[in-house]
Amino acid sequence: MKIPKEAKIGFIGLITIAAFIWTFHFMKGKNILKYARTYTIIYNKIDGLEESGAVLLSGYKVGLVNEIHFLPDLSGRLSVNILLEEKFDLPLNTVAQIFSADLMGTKAIRLNLAESDEFHQPGDTLIGNIEGSLQEQVSIQMLPLKNKAENLILSIDSVLAVIQNIFNEDFRDNFSKSFEHIVATISNLQRSTYALDTILTNKEGRLARIISNVESISSNLRSNNDELTNILKNFSSVSDSLASSDIKSTIENLDNTLAQMNIILEDINAGKGSVGMLVKNDTLYYNLEAAVGELDKLLRDMRENPKRYIHFSVFDLGKTVIVDEEGKKIK
Repeated sequence: MKIPKEAKIGFIGLITIAAFIWTFHFMKGKNILKYARTYTIIYNKIDGLEESGAVLLSGYKVGLVNEIHFLPDLSGRLSVNILLEEKFDLPLNTVAQIFSADLMGTKAIRLNLAESDEFHQPGDTLIGNIEGSLQEQVSIQMLPLKNKAENLILSIDSVLAVIQNIFNEDFRDNFSKSFEHIVATISNLQRSTYALDTILTNKEGRLARIISNVESISSNLRSNNDELTNILKNFSSVSDSLASSDIKSTIENLDNTLAQMNIILEDINAGKGSVGMLVKNDTLYYNLEAAVGELDKLLRDMRENPKRYIHFSVFDLGKTVIVDEEGKKIK
């Protein structure tokens, strides 16, 4: 059977149109021969997601964005149609999340599979959400750090204000004076150390002798340890003897003696007895004083004029002669 020329031309034209359509979609990243399942996701915004954007599952590209358009209800929401390979089944409640695929901000869709034994059918509407942009994530991550930095700046500002109040002119003057005093103290300490070193150097021989004497004393103490022990034992024995003696009765006798002595002194003070009269009676005192004076005169005259009182006579034995104070014969 002979095919008409017009049919050949029409067939070739259809093939050319199909090839052109396939090439057009292929150039856009769509392979209409590869993708067989379509799903719809509703978003309030898509943050720059474009048609032909990648659809990823666990980081692997399993589809692409086929079409994006606004919903006819004038709500401003967007309907995104995606194409997936037939071999992928999506469990119920799978989430299609728009995220930034690279640092340049290229948007793509990531499928977060749910745990379910039931699966979506082609054409179903999936749950959609948007992951925060890199800038938003950085802002979220940096927000606590920003707050801490602000608090730190406020604290530093408060500390600086306190430091400014502390380190005022009066404080600086006082600090300078204190530092000068410290320097002077260190200088005095150096001079004292030098003087002490000089003294120790000059007195080195004397110090050596002192140390030698101390060592000699220590040696003597060690060598006389037994004697010292005996002395301490003797002191201990004396102490024990005193402790065992009847000190109480001795003290009582002493108290009685002192009491009697007080009575005697009171009698003397009252003029009782010979001693009391001697102490209190002026007449007896003066008489005794006069008698002592006369006796002193008599003894002095006997020393100076013994002949007045002693006479030796060969012929007048037994004769009594009485003379007066001037040595004249009375009888």
